[in-house]
Amino acid sequence: MAISPPGPGTHDLALSTPAFYLLATTLALFVVMLFLLRHFYPKRKRGLEGYLDAAGVSLAFLVFGFILVVVLASRDPRGNGTAYALYETILAGYWLAFAIPVVTVGSSVQARSRGAIGWLVPSIVIAVAMFFALFAYYYSLA
Repeated sequence: MAISPPGPGTHDLALSTPAFYLLATTLALFVVMLFLLRHFYPKRKRGLEGYLDAAGVSLAFLVFGFILVVVLASRDPRGNGTAYALYETILAGYWLAFAIPVVTVGSSVQARSRGAIGWLVPSIVIAVAMFFALFAYYYSLA
């Protein structure tokens, strides 16, 4: 079974959903926190480092998910099975709820061990594998 690229189809890819609003609000909160940190403590390098240590992985995943969903919905508001599976993989929340803590732990362990314990790459591989597993699940439902 060949998977076609995202394109027009029969599945509604609306941005006016509670899941998308939650994703956008969560991303906005992280950005506001960064802005406030930089505004009120502009010369506190350790504060910024602490924020990036704690929120860097979350920000990366949230930005990726937000951009992917916006591009899919903007390009084809009624998408095909591939577009639907990508859309649901992000907005259903299961992947983000799994991937963010797994990669955050891997990143933290590697950073705190100063690279002696190489958990970052394996945790990213696990998160990517989970993305494709959920994508396959949602694709099978399309």
